[in-house]
Amino acid sequence: MKPLLHALLSGFVVFVTAVNLAAQDKLKETPYYPLKVGTTWHYRAGDRKFTIRVVRHEKVGETLCALLETQRDGKVVGSEHLAVAADGVYRYDLIEAGRTPAQQTLKPPMLILKLPPKNGDSWKVDSRGDGKTFRGSFQVAEQEITVPAGTYKTFRIASQDLEVNSLKPILTTFFAEGVGIVKQIIQMGDTKIEIELEKFEAGGR
Repeated sequence: MKPLLHALLSGFVVFVTAVNLAAQDKLKETPYYPLKVGTTWHYRAGDRKFTIRVVRHEKVGETLCALLETQRDGKVVGSEHLAVAADGVYRYDLIEAGRTPAQQTLKPPMLILKLPPKNGDSWKVDSRGDGKTFRGSFQVAEQEITVPAGTYKTFRIASQDLEVNSLKPILTTFFAEGVGIVKQIIQMGDTKIEIELEKFEAGGR
């Protein structure tokens, strides 16, 4: 009986270890920014269209992140790493094709959505990325909006005092449960860019 018991206990230890390792390698999830591999957002900004897709999960340092790639006209023009923590969704870096340096590693990672989102909530950011500073505060409000993909009840994340080096863009992002970003408005002086969701495809894992 002892050899049999020893074998059963050894098998149980191996099983528990495997489960723990699998849990460690699984990205945390939130319905307000789905990050399963294959998740794809199709956007338009005026007459231009582009897609953002979760291509894989990988570690940035010790943190498991989702790598999102932005494609326009069949070419990757940028990417970023996002991770979900208990208190929010964080951006770890930005990679822009054609820029020098191409990658901006954010230290500390920048909180882009506080979890769980609540009407009237707010937070501040103060991050640096390869010579650039990202500083400001964000406020949360509830708003129903309509975009080409449909009508959504959203949490509107708005900043009136965001500073990116010497630039001061006004940024407003709308998050819908089960979809993520359905609209974003970027205003810089007299220039205003509206990005709207045309189609959402849920990922598989």
